[in-house]
Amino acid sequence: MWRNGVRRRKATLLDGDRAVYVSDVPVRRLRCGGCGARWSRASEQIESRGHYQPCVVARAVARGVVDGGPTAVARDHGCDRGTVRRWIERVAKVAEPARLLQVLITAADQPTLPALPTARTSRSARLTALGTRAIAVLGLLEALASLHGLAPPGLAHARRFVPADAAPTVATAIRGR
Repeated sequence: MWRNGVRRRKATLLDGDRAVYVSDVPVRRLRCGGCGARWSRASEQIESRGHYQPCVVARAVARGVVDGGPTAVARDHGCDRGTVRRWIERVAKVAEPARLLQVLITAADQPTLPALPTARTSRSARLTALGTRAIAVLGLLEALASLHGLAPPGLAHARRFVPADAAPTVATAIRGR
């Protein structure tokens, strides 16, 4: 393996309670000496290829569903309120909460289930149900991550915990497409 330079990227990370935009994140470029394949490796603080890291998305979804509308949450996280709404929808589609609960029960003999906050009622019953499902998915992913000794957020480890039969759109929901 050879080091083949560094490129810079941008990301939004959590720093305590604030979402912070970082404009100069180094990403190492690597090349295999045998086959010539190339790939990039971001620093360990960067968990995904997306601009907004899973810690920011998980916090924004939880606050958007429990505390209030997406406008205040979007202002605090440096994004558009439509982005917060899309995040809520994508997190809700990561997996079926009942299937995640089965995975949690199988992984632990006597699991401690998280006490989930209630979703703020919306003008639309569909949005309220979507928010409730997103909160359930976030809570169960956190419980699974904690059970396996992984650092939060559980959303960053979703690919590890969500079985193939839990949601047909897992890959697209996690990638954000």
